[in-house]
Amino acid sequence: MNLKVGFKHLPEPILNHLKKQIKPRFPTPHVYHVTEIIYCLRKAYWRRTHPNQAKFNTKSLWNIYRGNIFDRQWCRLFKINQRNYTATREGVTITGTLDFVYNGVLYDLKMPASVALSKLVGAHTSYKRQVAAYIALAHENNELLDIHMGRILMVAENVVVDEQKEWVGMLDDWMFPRAFLLDKALEDEDPSLLDGPEDRWECNPEFCNADLAFRIANALGKKGTPHQELQ
Repeated sequence: MNLKVGFKHLPEPILNHLKKQIKPRFPTPHVYHVTEIIYCLRKAYWRRTHPNQAKFNTKSLWNIYRGNIFDRQWCRLFKINQRNYTATREGVTITGTLDFVYNGVLYDLKMPASVALSKLVGAHTSYKRQVAAYIALAHENNELLDIHMGRILMVAENVVVDEQKEWVGMLDDWMFPRAFLLDKALEDEDPSLLDGPEDRWECNPEFCNADLAFRIANALGKKGTPHQELQ
C-alpha cells in the first residue's frame, strides 16, 4: 500500500490555487486592524515593515482558505454581516469588520485547526478581545447600541461557542494605547518598544510567519508584560 499523509501531497494545481488566495498587503500608515492590536505587536511590526514577505506552509494556506470560504458563505446568511467600523484618536485609526449579528448577539466566526483545548477551557483570550473590540467599535459609531454580548463560534472537528460581554472603555483603556505604541515603534523603526506576545507559543514558527532572525532578535528577546484582563 503506497499511503501518503500530509498537506504537501495535495496536487500542484490545488496548491497553486491556495497560494493565489494570499493577497498582497498594502498597509496604510497609522491605520491598524483590530487583529494587529490584539495579537503580538512585534509580529504586527514585522508584517508592516516586511510586506508580502510572510511565508505560509501548506497547512497554513489551507486554514486561511477554509476560513475565508466559510466567512463568505456563512456570514451572508445573516441580515447584519461583514460590517466595518473605524475609530480615530490623535491621528491613529483602528478598524475592524464584524462577522455577523444574530438574536441580539455579535458573533465572530473562527475556523481553528482543532477545538480540543477550547472544549476544556473556552476561547483563547485573544478571541474574546477580538469580539469585544468589534462591539466597542460599533458603539463608537453609534450602531448596535442594544448589543452588549459577543460570542465566539469555533468550528473544527466539533463546535464550541464561548461568550464575552461588552468591555466598556476598551478602546481608550486598551486598544488605543497599544495602537499608539505600534505607531511610534514604526515611526522610530524600533520594535524593542513593543511587548512580545503574552503566550510563548505564539513565537512558534507554526503560528508566527515572521522570519527566524526577527523572531530570535525580537519576539523572544523580551518577555511580554501582562496586559489588562478582560472585564
